[in-house]
Amino acid sequence: MHRPRLVPAALAAAVLLVSAPAASAFPGDWSLGGSFERTTAPSFQGGFVPDDVDRVDVAFDNRAKALTVALRFFGAPTRGEVLLELGRAPGDGSCRTDVAAIRITAEDLVVTRTETTTERFWVPEQHRWTVSSAWPGPGWSYLGWDSWRGRHRWLRSGYWDSRTTSREVVEADPHAHARRAVLELDGVAGALKATARVGHTDTQLAWTLAHPLLDGLAADCLELHVPGRLAPFAVVPSPAPAPAPDPAPAPPVDDPDAVDLDALAVTATRRGTAIELRLTGDAECVQVRVRRASRTLAFRSRIVLRNQPASARWVVVRVWDGADWSDWERVPVRGSGSEAVRVR
Repeated sequence: MHRPRLVPAALAAAVLLVSAPAASAFPGDWSLGGSFERTTAPSFQGGFVPDDVDRVDVAFDNRAKALTVALRFFGAPTRGEVLLELGRAPGDGSCRTDVAAIRITAEDLVVTRTETTTERFWVPEQHRWTVSSAWPGPGWSYLGWDSWRGRHRWLRSGYWDSRTTSREVVEADPHAHARRAVLELDGVAGALKATARVGHTDTQLAWTLAHPLLDGLAADCLELHVPGRLAPFAVVPSPAPAPAPDPAPAPPVDDPDAVDLDALAVTATRRGTAIELRLTGDAECVQVRVRRASRTLAFRSRIVLRNQPASARWVVVRVWDGADWSDWERVPVRGSGSEAVRVR
């Protein structure tokens, strides 16, 4: 049976096609890498975006179960969040980023220093009455015998003095900060983290995340989301050559219950915190996946997915025609309006 397929009408303009991953040195090893040109378009800042990436490299060592990520920027990046998503390329120049994700965040490093201060203060005059007429010491002047008290009276005049105090000051490191990479992977409880100490002006960052549960991790494409850029930087294999056209189909058989899959189309639109799907055509079921959450629903013309993260830029959809599922296809989420994804 010919499986129906949802095909996007247009691909994201920011995707950069590069060569396929390098050959593995050992079974299960793989690497991805790509360089990017610096451009001012599209940019609302009237110049270069500070977080534009010069190069990205990702390598997986299957023997050590270790994933290494390295980023190089054109200039010192800001401290906004960077999202690296790994996926599998279906061969049409796109990337299905459902293998793993790495969130890179910045945080202050705390340093402690000793702060010493010297201050002057006024010592007021002092009076003293003694039984003995012996001199009390430096600074004291004799005022005579006090007959009412029956004591000798002494006076010490006021004077200025100084003292030194020290205190511990805890503050953010003025020269360096931390960049933390957190791996998000389906089926793994908890977050795998790696932290690097970098200078404020550094342009190169790198992390290594290792764990036995990374065994068999496989990816051949990636998307890199940085602050200031709506479209991601992408590393994907070049599209496969177009297949030879299928032979002409046999004449259709009249069947009043047949489902016309050619009429199916899907659009996705952002509505605040929700994503609205509009479906035309006819099918029995539709399965929708946003990031790593999926659900199966009865087919209907309008589906609203509530409380969706603002970072969700794609909805993955397939339909059931009563006999078989279509292939998974990604539908871009638009802020207002979108182009339909149709079944061929």
